[in-house]
Amino acid sequence: MYTEEHTQMLIEIATLLDLEIEEVKKFIELMLGGYSFEDGFNGCSLTKDECKLILSEIQKRKPKD
Repeated sequence: MYTEEHTQMLIEIATLLDLEIEEVKKFIELMLGGYSFEDGFNGCSLTKDECKLILSEIQKRKPKD
């Protein structure tokens, strides 16, 4: 589902936030699968604040168009 670039970005975010990469991937897969934010964080072992930080870090890394 991810390209190598996306995987590297998720690894960097997980490392920065000191989170398990598998939980970060699980949360992102749920979000990309069309689930709501609530369902996404309920579907992994991360806290709501950790999930918000993940989305914030992804937003910071999005390419500027």
